[in-house]
Amino acid sequence: MITNVLKDNINNVINNLTDALEAGLALLDKELNILWANKRLSCMLSLPYDPVGRKCREVYKCECQDIQHCSVYQALTTGEKVSCEIKLVTDKGERKYIKNITTPIRDEKDNITHLLKLSLDITRQEEKVHRLSLLRKLAELMQGTLQIDRLLHLILTCVTAGSALGFNRARLFLVEKKQNIVYGKMAVGPSSLEEANKIWNEIADKYEGLEDLVKASAETYRYDTPLHMITRLMAFSLTDEKEIIVSCVNSKKTILEKDAFSNPNIDKKFVNKLGANEFVCVPLVAKNEVIGVICADNVYNGKPITAEQVELLSIFANRAALAIANAEVYRKLGEKNRQLRETRERLIRSERLAVIGNMSAYIAHEIRNPLVTIGGYARILSREYADHKKVKQNTEIIIEEVNRLEKILANIMDFSKPIETVRILTQINELLENTCSLMEPYFKSGHVHLMKKFNPTIPKIVVDPMQMKQVFVNLIKNAVESMPQGGKLLLETMTEDEYVKIDITDTGEGMTPEVMQNIFVPFFTTKVDGTGVGLAVSQKIIDDHNGFVKIKSIVKEGSTFSIFLPIKNAPAELSGGER
Repeated sequence: MITNVLKDNINNVINNLTDALEAGLALLDKELNILWANKRLSCMLSLPYDPVGRKCREVYKCECQDIQHCSVYQALTTGEKVSCEIKLVTDKGERKYIKNITTPIRDEKDNITHLLKLSLDITRQEEKVHRLSLLRKLAELMQGTLQIDRLLHLILTCVTAGSALGFNRARLFLVEKKQNIVYGKMAVGPSSLEEANKIWNEIADKYEGLEDLVKASAETYRYDTPLHMITRLMAFSLTDEKEIIVSCVNSKKTILEKDAFSNPNIDKKFVNKLGANEFVCVPLVAKNEVIGVICADNVYNGKPITAEQVELLSIFANRAALAIANAEVYRKLGEKNRQLRETRERLIRSERLAVIGNMSAYIAHEIRNPLVTIGGYARILSREYADHKKVKQNTEIIIEEVNRLEKILANIMDFSKPIETVRILTQINELLENTCSLMEPYFKSGHVHLMKKFNPTIPKIVVDPMQMKQVFVNLIKNAVESMPQGGKLLLETMTEDEYVKIDITDTGEGMTPEVMQNIFVPFFTTKVDGTGVGLAVSQKIIDDHNGFVKIKSIVKEGSTFSIFLPIKNAPAELSGGER
């Protein structure tokens, strides 16, 4: 016989053993009432009460809403062990994933008398699966984004979004092989703790899912935040091995730095600009080549960066690198396509100009001879009948019209002539100053107020100065003629990307979209006495210099002609002589 004391001791031992398990245990009767439970179950489900004596569905909440699908009921009716997984929200608001395994307990006659329910907390495993699923979704989002800046912003948003990787801040650096540097390209995250709290509260209130956050973030991204601007100023030589980011590029390995300020083995230039003692650098590797680095930290909430976070960030970075490489290929293809399209348009314009020029030369030649004869006889008649008022008046009209036609023919003949180029290193500012001096009387007679903003730092470029002066004269005359009552004319020079840019802006009548579309078509003109060849010739000259023209115009407000001339046309060995 087992004494009551011994029985109590055995029960205590069993209770202690079951409490020490990582699993929750509950003993149920056939009415699904809980007869016994270990302490671990209450802790696992965050129960504020003792589950003993309560119904199973009352304690496990999510499982027994439909008894036909209740695993405990199925174990009772089938006599088999049944398992299921449930997701529940505890009274403390925690989301948990629980795996329940219910096993029938039988007596010596093989009748089911009780049920033993084993509960395992699989929240961490489920969250990992969820995050991997999320990474797959993020990868799909990235693969569908080919615009490079939009893609980089998407990547950093995913690194910092609480519903994704959840870092406080993220910076993206790119490798520039030609300059042998790694430089800051973009950053996402708050610039201070106050801003961090404000943003996180707004995000929690506004956005339910990651897609909503990514969409809103792309639409509202600002390039003038302190974090982004500081990052854009960061650049490090790839020979500086002691800088962590350089080491990350060269080693192609993820670096988790826990105590950067005290680490004697690293240089502090990068660390000081980062302003974080703990951070992680993950290389972006595409086709076995490092194209950049993602650097992330938790500087505001101070949470330690876990190995799991680093692993997920590394997986994410692999996908991100492929997406960036694809976007870069897409960008290069787009650039090549644009160049091909421009070359094709340039060839078409050149061929069209050549055909029109030949035809114009033939027509002008055929008209010119009889026109000279008509003009000659008209002048003879004018002299011989100088006393005859009516005849003199009529012959002078003929002479005036012949002179006008001869001028038009002269312009057409000039248009059809082949252009010989003599290109030298030229300072565009000086050429414009010279052109302005030449046209000063013209401005005065037209009541035009001239303003000049010439950037003195623009480099010399290789152009034919005579041809380029012709372009300036044509465009400036066009601008002045668009202001018949006078107005303001602004000439500006600057550098933009790899071009010297010359803006000619007037406050004239402006142009409609239809006029802008045809403005460079030979012989198209909106002027009564225009020939329509000046702008066509100007564009051909600019084309021949590998440049291009852009136009902005608003009716009744004015127009801006922007001429772009490539800087790279100036070879280093050309020092000012003919090429």
